Amino acid sequence: MSTETRDHQTGSPIDFSTLEQLAKSHRDEYLTAYPWPHVVLTDLIDPTFIAEAERQELRRALDLEVQMGRRIIKAESPEVDGHAAKDILDALRSPPFVAFLEQLTGIDALLPDPTHHWGGLHASPPGAFQALHRDFRVHPVTGLFHRVNVLVFLNSDWKPEYGGHLELWPKDTKACGRQVLPVAGTVMIFETTVSSFHGVPDPVRCPPGRARLSLASYYYTEVPGEKYMKEPRFFVPKRPQDPWYMGVGGFNDTLKSIWKIIRRVPQ
Repeated sequence: MSTETRDHQTGSPIDFSTLEQLAKSHRDEYLTAYPWPHVVLTDLIDPTFIAEAERQELRRALDLEVQMGRRIIKAESPEVDGHAAKDILDALRSPPFVAFLEQLTGIDALLPDPTHHWGGLHASPPGAFQALHRDFRVHPVTGLFHRVNVLVFLNSDWKPEYGGHLELWPKDTKACGRQVLPVAGTVMIFETTVSSFHGVPDPVRCPPGRARLSLASYYYTEVPGEKYMKEPRFFVPKRPQDPWYMGVGGFNDTLKSIWKIIRRVPQ
């Protein structure tokens, strides 16, 4: 084992001493960002951890079962293979980092999910995509309310022609508000709300043997956000260029969502 690998295993992927100042310096940027509050950071995580995580996770990512549907082709796993990705995910749910998120977003009493349900490793091989969507609102096991996402991209030498941009859209879905290229080391932080529409709507075009890789860490609160009850489900978001049927929600999904609202929202 090399000295670099040993240092990597025993170090931390995040310099926690910088987080308080980082939150202060980016809070206004986060709150005023278009089309809804978010921030994109490029120097939060040690690049050596990012590179090692990509190397350790890629082979298994390509072997994951791919979820295929009308609005999604994507693979994911709450578990990761190597120490680098585990160290990153552990750092993202540490008390100092959670405190940073609370200061940045203004959301108090955030709770990380150590099980990484629907989080962990996300992989999009060539041809994969995820239509414009709003994220799930309630954790299916704990019943906690989903409030914040942190996405860490692991893709070295990722060329724009490979696609895989994370698209952010406003509520009226008239035009894309921002595109984020998933290059290695880029970190995306945003609150999940009724109108935080996002996705990877165009198929990934990376070469065979590669995939668009990211680590996802989600954060919850015991009470819902203010706009929880206003979330429509009969129609789902779509881009103007998408076919009409991409904007129609499934009947079963609608019934499930109504049942979750009845069960979870305090009376």
